[in-house]
Amino acid sequence: MEREVVDTREIIVRWLQKANEELETGEQMLFPADTKQDQKEKKKLFLRELRILAKVDPVAASQMRIVGKFEDHRFWIVVERVAFSPFIAFKKGKSGTVERVTMEDDSEKLRRLSLMREDGYTLEDIEEMEGGLTEEDREFLKRERR
Repeated sequence: MEREVVDTREIIVRWLQKANEELETGEQMLFPADTKQDQKEKKKLFLRELRILAKVDPVAASQMRIVGKFEDHRFWIVVERVAFSPFIAFKKGKSGTVERVTMEDDSEKLRRLSLMREDGYTLEDIEEMEGGLTEEDREFLKRERR
């Protein structure tokens, strides 16, 4: 019995690696299940391995979704690549205003802003491409213009 569990785990790990390497955003891999109970058990195994992957590669794991579905008279476990960036969030203030927040390395962002300015982009162009600018970003760009 122990050998079967290990083999199943290895297979699931390989499928998750393959999904991580090959799936584009919105694409899915579907795995058949015999019954609703079988689907539930297999989905649980996939989710367990995804949690382990999250410890090793949290970005890759956060871009995968695992769900069960019933389609075409069959039960399926679906592994899907989703468009999600763990480095971007939105903060909603008490007044209802929404502000974009990132966990980006500031030095990398300043380098990118500087290069855009050198390439002749206007403040408005840069703001549109970045999805908004903070006051610190605007001050930096004003200094870069000189």
